[in-house]
Amino acid sequence: MLKRCYRAQESLVRYWAQQAVELCADIDDEGLNEAKDAVEHSIEQMARDCRVVMIGASGSGKSELLAGMVGSPVLAKVAPVHHYLRWRYLNTGGNADYCRYLAEPRIAGLELVNTRGCEEPAVAEAVAPLLPGADAVVAVVDARHVQSSPVWEMLAPLPEEGGPACLVALTHTDALDAEHTVTLSDKVRALCRERVGRVLPVFQLNPTNAALAADLGTRVTEAMEGSSGGLRAAIREVMRRGSDLLYKQGSVLKARDAVARTDSGFLQGIEQEIDNFQTRQMQGVRNCMLNYAGAAQRSMPLLLQHLRRSLGWILSPATLIRLESYGAASENLYYRLVLDDVAHQQEELDKQFVVSCGGHWRSVRPRMKQTLQCEIGEFPAEQLETELSQLRSRMKSPVYEPFRYLKIRSAFSSLFKRQVDWMRFFVVCLGMSLILAGVLGLLSLDMLAAVALCIAAFFWVLGSCIHLVVVRKIYAIIKTCAEPLHERMLEQMAVLVQDMIVSRVAAYRRLYTEPRQKVASYETSLAPLQQRQSEIFRQLRSAAPRV
Repeated sequence: MLKRCYRAQESLVRYWAQQAVELCADIDDEGLNEAKDAVEHSIEQMARDCRVVMIGASGSGKSELLAGMVGSPVLAKVAPVHHYLRWRYLNTGGNADYCRYLAEPRIAGLELVNTRGCEEPAVAEAVAPLLPGADAVVAVVDARHVQSSPVWEMLAPLPEEGGPACLVALTHTDALDAEHTVTLSDKVRALCRERVGRVLPVFQLNPTNAALAADLGTRVTEAMEGSSGGLRAAIREVMRRGSDLLYKQGSVLKARDAVARTDSGFLQGIEQEIDNFQTRQMQGVRNCMLNYAGAAQRSMPLLLQHLRRSLGWILSPATLIRLESYGAASENLYYRLVLDDVAHQQEELDKQFVVSCGGHWRSVRPRMKQTLQCEIGEFPAEQLETELSQLRSRMKSPVYEPFRYLKIRSAFSSLFKRQVDWMRFFVVCLGMSLILAGVLGLLSLDMLAAVALCIAAFFWVLGSCIHLVVVRKIYAIIKTCAEPLHERMLEQMAVLVQDMIVSRVAAYRRLYTEPRQKVASYETSLAPLQQRQSEIFRQLRSAAPRV
């Protein structure tokens, strides 16, 4: 009887092979991906339907013979409407017009293809693509028309090795006399050698004889399993690839066991390298402090330039009105200029730091993979740059601390307030002179009005000259007030620079947290993984079908 063999073994091998695939996720090693993909592919190949194709001329008895092979009369009652009819245990895949459901659990996983008369060119052309991928081809030949059967032309292109198992079923032999029946099989074998190029197994039977048809089904099953593409071969391929995957998993686990036992100091060596890196960074603290403190001097010209635009070149009431707010505004501007300078320097240092860390990471990566069997991946530059950016945002308060200590704002405010009295005097005199000139002009006292205008011009010119002198004096006083800032910046930057170096090295050190945790987990997870790998390997070997 035709059936799908090794179903129990197929189920067991598939289960344990999938267990081996799932074990890869727990081991987490990229070197297993290729072997894992090969196992998954072989499982898919094993699960595919085995295809049996019946070919022959109209009236040769294909449907009756197929029904007898399966033991289901329904196959003889449903003839192909189109070129062929695919009987499947589960009606999945393919055109629904060509598929029929067959509720026979014994043939689950088999696809039985019954064809119309293959003497029709359209049928032969439609069936031909199904033959190379078939597991077995049963050529049904009417014994009364052996020479004219269309099966010989259809079998000829099929390869002898690597192709489907081919059998010849001779039907209607009861219509021949006994003398012809005795020599018929030999004649058909000779015809096979002539028309197909090789000798095929030949069976004489009557499609209506259930015992003979069932025996042919058994022979077809044996032929499929004896071919290179049979289910047994597919099961063994899954077992072979699964064993290969398990061997590689065992090698990875063995290497990790060696790491856990003998090389516990490797990560400490990496930590020491990072410590040495930090020490070299600390050697540049003095120069970095001087550069940061120099921001106070470098920012002074920009501050004076801004004050020049604010105070102006001439005496103006607008300057007098805004004069009291210049103290706070000047200190805030000075602080922002210094902070921008320091932040810019720190950003450049951070860029150099990221480049240095990238070089160290690339040197550690192959050593980590070779020694600890741990792949740390590409250097996460963006992650490190994000943390460094957050560190730079913490510089605002430390950089402002010297300004708060020196009370520059109050010094600036006091400086500007001292200019208010004389500027107010000149602005009042200028305003009164202009008012007097206006009144005299209304009274038609033009000469006196002109004198008042001259007095107003005198006050304006004199006040502007004094304003220019005072502005220069203000510049000198501001420079003097800001001189202590350099020393205070040096004191403050000593702490800031060291903190920044330690913090950014710590940010780089944190990038190794995941690899450290992964290696540390080997010790706790190694024994269960080894036990599980060994059990899967034993079960997979025992599940394979015996010869």
